[in-house]
Amino acid sequence: MKQKFESIEYEWLTRPTGDPFADTGGYVIKYLWELYPDKDIDELIEFVTRIYVNDWDGKLHTFFHGSKITNPAIKTKDVKISGTIELYRTMINETTVLTKGNCRITGRYTSLFPAGRDFLILSGSGTFVNFNHNLQQGLYLSKEILIRMFFIPLGSQLLLGKVAIIQSSNRDISEFYARNNCSNNLNKISNLQAEILRSDFSNPANAIFRFIDDIMNENPEINNKKRRISLTLYLASNFGASTELKIYQLPATVFNFYTHCHIINYKEDWQIFVRSHYSNSKNTGAIYSRVDETFKIEKKGNIESIGYNEYKTWTNRIYNKLLNNQSIIPEFLRWYKKGNKLHFDIIRIYQQNIRNMKKETIDKVLELADFIINDRSEDEIKKIITRLNGATKSFELRRFLLTLVSENYKKDNEKPLITVKDYTDYLFSDAGNTGELRDILLIAIYQKMHELNLKVELPKEIIENVEQ
Repeated sequence: MKQKFESIEYEWLTRPTGDPFADTGGYVIKYLWELYPDKDIDELIEFVTRIYVNDWDGKLHTFFHGSKITNPAIKTKDVKISGTIELYRTMINETTVLTKGNCRITGRYTSLFPAGRDFLILSGSGTFVNFNHNLQQGLYLSKEILIRMFFIPLGSQLLLGKVAIIQSSNRDISEFYARNNCSNNLNKISNLQAEILRSDFSNPANAIFRFIDDIMNENPEINNKKRRISLTLYLASNFGASTELKIYQLPATVFNFYTHCHIINYKEDWQIFVRSHYSNSKNTGAIYSRVDETFKIEKKGNIESIGYNEYKTWTNRIYNKLLNNQSIIPEFLRWYKKGNKLHFDIIRIYQQNIRNMKKETIDKVLELADFIINDRSEDEIKKIITRLNGATKSFELRRFLLTLVSENYKKDNEKPLITVKDYTDYLFSDAGNTGELRDILLIAIYQKMHELNLKVELPKEIIENVEQ
């Protein structure tokens, strides 16, 4: 790449900073330099300015409200382009330096420039002077950071009409997101599609998990348990009075769980389970068919099929709960009660890694399930399941388990069913969740019945009343 400007610290045009917006712009610059190594930074600025004005018709109010590109008072495209190029040229040549100091993002002592809404997302402007440090005109940033911010649109996409940026604890993933968006935006331009990339989805949960799917397609080894990868989705708007920022965080525990569910032993079970939990208010009553992976719905006497490309935009209960740190154990239990198959390792991994259940607790639950199922008639199993379903309070579950302990003793079994250590450390410890313990035990019982091909007919009200 060309580096003709002595006033520019070129390293800081692409070096990671930890700021999601600055880093996105840096990744775009890095990608464009790979495509156009003969262009210097001023030429890249002109290149993207012409995209913003000519190809996107200046519709970047969500990014740079009040800038020369979006200002309706500037009527001609040529003036918008020349004015923007001149603005950054004066910045690069430092003909409008306001002061010297430390950049708010990089921490470097350098020439600083005030960043208002025309330069920076969510920064405010001169009218918000009371909200800035020492009544300053805006955030004081280096020219390198302000230049990076100008490239954000190419490295992002719009979700719900807002700027969507994903940052990861793994820099390669953060860069992959920006580079992929930049490539897709440039492809749209080459195909004469005059707008910025828009997400296929209408909710953050679907968008985040679809991005993880893209990561796994790009790097199948990403589910390495040793890697602690988290994701943060930033939804931002700089438009008029609607300036806002929403942040959605997906912790490493959920990322690892989700990617682990896609290894070959679990992927089919997990995919059927997740896809069955899509729903849409306009298609109430639609039922997922695992045969052709579509939803079936009756309309005016005809059965219609809805394909993945359409229903993938619907609300997904599993994705929403995983993103919002809510338990999906009720969904697991309902799934088993309806006679569906799901590898128990998925539940084990979920409980241990996300719900912090001890391995010894799960092992004991499986042992209890064996005791409940073995050497019993279907009628006896049905009665036990009915009693366990009714144990909605802690003391009721304790009483139920003590009954099993007594039964085990009366059978003269050499090994105690539940020891004091089991009871205090693994089943009813201070950190335990009695409701989840009961549900996991029920799931384990259904798992055993699946393995033994036992068909126990349960009362309808029990099947429906599974969520706590």
